[in-house]
Amino acid sequence: MKAILLVLSFAVLAASATTLGLMTVKMPIYLHGSDSDATIEIMDIPVMNASDTNSARYHAICQTFIPPSLSSTIKPSNVNIACEYGIFVDLEEIQENGKWHWIITVDASTAKIPKGYPFTIDEVTDVVLKCAKSMTKVRPDEEIKVTFKVKTAQK
Repeated sequence: MKAILLVLSFAVLAASATTLGLMTVKMPIYLHGSDSDATIEIMDIPVMNASDTNSARYHAICQTFIPPSLSSTIKPSNVNIACEYGIFVDLEEIQENGKWHWIITVDASTAKIPKGYPFTIDEVTDVVLKCAKSMTKVRPDEEIKVTFKVKTAQK
């Protein structure tokens, strides 16, 4: 009996080690098929997170986002244009001489323009870079050096 309680105690402790939370990320939103002007809006979108890594915030910029619909005639679809184009954001954290260096890369190397979308890959990549930059707090280089890189699509 004591052995079973001990095993259950460890199982409960292991299960509670992951803490879910909500965070907001900047996402490039485009309402494809809408009658309005073709514009990409940068919006704060709540995202469920179970990771305490800094890279999770940047990965979330390009995740699928299907908003709820209040209309019974419109089936909601993914409105994150970065996800639709296949653009990704990655954060690499390197410690150099006791200081952190973040390298944030917007990777559009495998991006493709979906059928019927009016924007170039470069235009969408620029908006994704703006999202990443606006989510990055300005800090002195003595604390954290931040470098932004863009991998462009092969032409």
